[in-house]
Amino acid sequence: MSAPHTFDLETEVRDLFAAKLREFAAFCAENWLTSAKECETLTRPSANPKEYARGYNDALSSGLEGALEHWLDETGYGR
Repeated sequence: MSAPHTFDLETEVRDLFAAKLREFAAFCAENWLTSAKECETLTRPSANPKEYARGYNDALSSGLEGALEHWLDETGYGR
């Protein structure tokens, strides 16, 4: 293996951080979802547990990822 001609640790760390943030958003979408049954047992019960669960799951599955991408774009992260 030969040594790289350039060493740009800042870019590599920035890219790694963004990738890990995206992995976390994907993890949330896969593991933090809820069901209408679970929403019936909330400390503050919802009048419509099925709709509450749908909104909660939408926020975690696509909303969190979309918010992250928007934040990365708006802050100019990685540019």
